Amino acid sequence: MSPTRLAYLLKKFPRTSETFVLNEILAQERLGEPIHVFSRRKPDDEPRHPQLADLRASVETLPPSYKIDPWKTLFSDVVARPPDLFERVGRVVSLADTWDHPRFPVLLAEALHLLRRTRELGIQHVHTHFATDSAVVAMLLQDLGGPTYSVTAHAKDIYRNTVDPVVLDRIFARSQFVVTVCDANVAYLAQRLGGEARARVRRLYNGVDLNDFQPVTRGRDENHILGVGRLVEKKGFDGLLEATSRLRGRGVDCRVSIAGEGEERERLESLIEEHGLQDRVSLLGALDLGEVRRLMSSATLLCQPCLVGADGNRDALPTVLLEALACGLPTVSTPVTGIPEILDSGRAGVLVPEQDPEALAGALADLLQDPARRGRLAEVGRARAEALFDREKNAVQLHAWLAEALRTARRPCASPA
Repeated sequence: MSPTRLAYLLKKFPRTSETFVLNEILAQERLGEPIHVFSRRKPDDEPRHPQLADLRASVETLPPSYKIDPWKTLFSDVVARPPDLFERVGRVVSLADTWDHPRFPVLLAEALHLLRRTRELGIQHVHTHFATDSAVVAMLLQDLGGPTYSVTAHAKDIYRNTVDPVVLDRIFARSQFVVTVCDANVAYLAQRLGGEARARVRRLYNGVDLNDFQPVTRGRDENHILGVGRLVEKKGFDGLLEATSRLRGRGVDCRVSIAGEGEERERLESLIEEHGLQDRVSLLGALDLGEVRRLMSSATLLCQPCLVGADGNRDALPTVLLEALACGLPTVSTPVTGIPEILDSGRAGVLVPEQDPEALAGALADLLQDPARRGRLAEVGRARAEALFDREKNAVQLHAWLAEALRTARRPCASPA
């Protein structure tokens, strides 16, 4: 059996809302790459996807930050630490003033803990999702003499107005490579990064299991609208409720199911009561992937009225839309970030302006009343999923990039600069 040389470093693993991470790790395992997973925090108490049973990787949760003893690594034997570790720590600390990260002491302690663990396990490269604190830890880990690292950047980690451009640029510039999930992200980053950081960025779409999500053309419910995602501002589910109220005013008889949980639940419940939609709308809570797949196989259409949040946060490439294409579920969404890339600018789904409940209601009514159009969208959507969003095909490209990073990692890494 091959030694484990690759680790994933994640904030929490597993997470119901991050099926793309689980899918990616499973795909890399199928390609023969043994993986160790570090979860920086204990995962939430939420439904677990059945696919977790297929995971071969060991999942190690870091101790709480207040229990991490950096001195254990600093004064361990030479096998567990680089001989120049004290000099490296000094350079890292001196550089920290130039980017003023508010959680630097905690993240440095985590990096020192991981330095010992990665050397004990023989880890040579670390991949992390989201260019946030986990990526900072991976960068510090490398600067301390640990494994090289790479990052997958998504949306909140690059678009929110709290993102520090200095930190983001340094994370990218020090990495072996940066994956981002849509061309819209690539274009956005090209305008905001320095040349060295920009050169690290490459686009790779997330994928879904096309065997698990098979097209369903018969036996679907009548006038059943499905929404799937965390109950947070950027998902725009309040707009779906406003549109549902307008549909009722137009005499369109439909029901709406929203699968997901989050901070907006109370506000959405208030909107349901305010519009008198208790008999039409169901908030189903967080569901595992099998339950979501069953809903997608029976609903009439999917509605994901995504928007750009007040803090700049947005979806980049919503996995639920990829899943909908794969199972032939016609979709109504908005032209936010990478969504036009998923829906082929409206040819594989219907696009309406964001935060426009009237336009959304009109699009939903038209699609509910036009089964022939839904059938055409289902066929085009499945073909697009097969062409662009096949998890197994896309995994091969990532596997090649990771393999190259592991080859590079055999050489000593550079000191922080």
